[in-house]
Amino acid sequence: MHGLKFTGRAALYAILAVLAFTLPSHAQSGQSGTKILVLPFAVNTASDQKGIAASLPGILAENLRREGIAVATEKPTGPMDDQTARRLASAAKATHALYGSVSQIGEALSIDGRLVPVSEGAPLSVFAQAKEIMQLEPAAKELAGKVRGLLVTGDAIVDVAVEGNQILDKDVIILKAKTQVGQPYDPKSVNDDLKRLFETGYFDDVQIRLENVPGGKKLVFVVKEKPRIQAIGVIGSGEVDQDKILETMSTKSGSILNLKVLAEDLEKIRELYRKDGFYKTEVNYELEQTDPRIARLNIIVKEPKKLYIREVKIEGVSQVDADELHDELSTSERRFWSWVTGSGVLKEEMLERDAAAIENFYANRGYVDIKVGQPDVEYGDEGITVVFRVNEGDRYKVGQVSFGGDLLMDNDALLQIIKLDQLAEEGAYFDRSVVRDDLNLLTEIYGDLGYAFAQADVDLMKNDAEKTIDVAYTINKGRRVYIRRVLIEGNDKTRDNVIRREMRLADGDLFSGNKVRRSNERLDRLDYFEKVDIETVPTENPTEVDLKVKVKDKNTGAFSLGAGYSTYDSVFFGGSVEERNLFGKGYNAKFQGMISGTSSRFILSLMNPRFNDTNLTTGISLYNLYKRYDDYSKETIGGKLTFGYPLGEYTLLSWAYRLDRYRVYNTNWYSSSVISNSEGTHWSSSLTAEIDRDTTDSSTRPTKGTKNTLSLEYAGGILQGSDDFIRPTITSNYFHPLPWDLVFHWRGSASVLFNNGGGDIPVFERFYLGGIENVRGYEQNKISPKDSRTGERIGGRAMFFTNIETIYPISKANGIWGLVFFDAGNSWAEHTDMDWDLYKSVGAGLRWYSPMGLIRVEYGYGLDAEANDLWPHQIGFSMGQSF
Repeated sequence: MHGLKFTGRAALYAILAVLAFTLPSHAQSGQSGTKILVLPFAVNTASDQKGIAASLPGILAENLRREGIAVATEKPTGPMDDQTARRLASAAKATHALYGSVSQIGEALSIDGRLVPVSEGAPLSVFAQAKEIMQLEPAAKELAGKVRGLLVTGDAIVDVAVEGNQILDKDVIILKAKTQVGQPYDPKSVNDDLKRLFETGYFDDVQIRLENVPGGKKLVFVVKEKPRIQAIGVIGSGEVDQDKILETMSTKSGSILNLKVLAEDLEKIRELYRKDGFYKTEVNYELEQTDPRIARLNIIVKEPKKLYIREVKIEGVSQVDADELHDELSTSERRFWSWVTGSGVLKEEMLERDAAAIENFYANRGYVDIKVGQPDVEYGDEGITVVFRVNEGDRYKVGQVSFGGDLLMDNDALLQIIKLDQLAEEGAYFDRSVVRDDLNLLTEIYGDLGYAFAQADVDLMKNDAEKTIDVAYTINKGRRVYIRRVLIEGNDKTRDNVIRREMRLADGDLFSGNKVRRSNERLDRLDYFEKVDIETVPTENPTEVDLKVKVKDKNTGAFSLGAGYSTYDSVFFGGSVEERNLFGKGYNAKFQGMISGTSSRFILSLMNPRFNDTNLTTGISLYNLYKRYDDYSKETIGGKLTFGYPLGEYTLLSWAYRLDRYRVYNTNWYSSSVISNSEGTHWSSSLTAEIDRDTTDSSTRPTKGTKNTLSLEYAGGILQGSDDFIRPTITSNYFHPLPWDLVFHWRGSASVLFNNGGGDIPVFERFYLGGIENVRGYEQNKISPKDSRTGERIGGRAMFFTNIETIYPISKANGIWGLVFFDAGNSWAEHTDMDWDLYKSVGAGLRWYSPMGLIRVEYGYGLDAEANDLWPHQIGFSMGQSF
């Protein structure tokens, strides 16, 4: 015979069953002829607890018997309502029916009962709660006691009323109380309701009156409301606009005065002043009343002198450069340029950040015992002093580096991945940021191998005698997982397929952390979304995860009209209409136009980055252009077909066909042969092939990576047309982040023109340098070979230029950046003339990423301008996209 074995849950079922059928009964005959039919309760719990919850009616019936009430039970099928319960109770010769539901809320259970009389009277509600499933029996006992109170004492709440309210609706007040019609009278609950109504802040006085009425008790809340706010005024505000103060407040005209809400409003107003540097502002209120029911609310402001940060001290510094430490802080003293940068204003929320920055500075230089106290802020009459206090401690070097846990490769391979071992070999000081980077690298390597939940941890062991720290990395790889599903959320406009085609992972793929990051980068570069977040979500299968792609669409359409000035087009009027995500399919459609005294441009373009969801890019543009040059004018009507296809993850192969019909006129009778040969109406037919490799981290403001382009344009020849030339061009960009959020940028470009068997190369296809787009500090298109006879600039057949820039943030919040630069370049008549005799310039500028687009203002000084009869001082200005 096999022995019986009970699990803990099975044992609990058995105990509850015994309780339901064997508890002693103290009264079997009932009381005063009352008999209750206990019906099944609807069970809304976890599946493994449904059996326990289903035993509730039996336990409840036995507790009712113990309260002296006769009980009958029945187990009908189908949904239960008041009418069905009443019918079943009548058939069982019971006076009442009891049914309801038991629901799980977290770990707790909520038992909601309905006591339905067979004859007269409305159903009554009764409620009990258990903190966990094991307390089901005590909760049932409590519920039975409440049922007895309703039946035996007649203390049910049959009506709830409100007196004294003139502004607040009765129902609004009743909803704020927990005592409701149908519940048993509970003095404690009623007293709690009294406190609850006081705490709302809407009443000067609240009283409760109980009245005995047929069937139970009537509960009356007698209230005295605070006055209604007829108007709100602000007295004493000069530095902060009154409308801004009123907009900040939650208290509004027409509402009831609520002192709790008003206290919060006063603090909001003080915060408004603090943000503008008024840290000692006093804000109070007063009421003007001629009628106790209405009042005028006046906000009284006493504005002090505006205070700026006068000094930032870091006390306790002896082993590091104090100036370097100050550079780590966002909190700084007021300077003469602070009106641009916003510095010198105390931002209290940044003090904790600055304390952490000081700690990181030390910890990244071997001071592992660094302690930074809570910053002190001293408000003086002349300004604010912020004091940080540090205790540096001893400095430690890196000792031994080791690995443990789930190792998938040997120590030598792991040492090739991390960077801390290099510090150990060099005898360098411990750097916490390197440890943090190493942990990320180890996690990423394991993630790329499919271990989505791999974790890398570190143990630091100090050797105080030798002042070294041994570092032990421990790796827990977890399970190797696959992608079950890729889920997309938040895209109200952009279609799912537009997002999915940028994902580097699909359903069924082995998880790869690198591919998740690359997917995030690709979605960011689309510039269709305000935010992109890819979350790894565990599933019930430990070997599978879901990828949840959460995006928020942003406005991708733009319409602009305006006027401006550029050094190239002088005063111009222009506008554009663009949609970068047409129909949510990722199409880019744009029309742009510009008219100035020297030129006009009208361009219509449409581009599909993924034709039929393939990797093929297609585009078309039509244009009508006019430009008046120094020595001639040119009109062009044409179009361009563009195609592209990716070669790998970062490289794009593209090709384009261009067909133009143009007219060159207004030439001088003495013009160079290069210009006169271009005169008249011509056709230009060309094909361009281009390879572009882009590893930068942003399409608009890159901080690292490279962008290299190699192109070849073939015109005329077998393509026919009037122009015959071949033009290879190479352009390279390099971005590298520097300390203090600086970015180094180098750009270089070179190109040559060859004849393609035909006549001379048109003057406008030749190379001209100078201006904001290449060699700053020189006038637009003034760097060019000249005709030896006429002195006209006729452009070159070869060119080279380079830009070296250091870009730095002035105000990140406002998108303002500064830069200093060195440019050099030249244009030569023939490629055989190319040398290192370049036009050079230096300068500085501002770039503002404004809502209207990128605005550039850059000053350049041409170092070789005067030697070439050119004006050396040039200010370049451009706004938005080039037309």
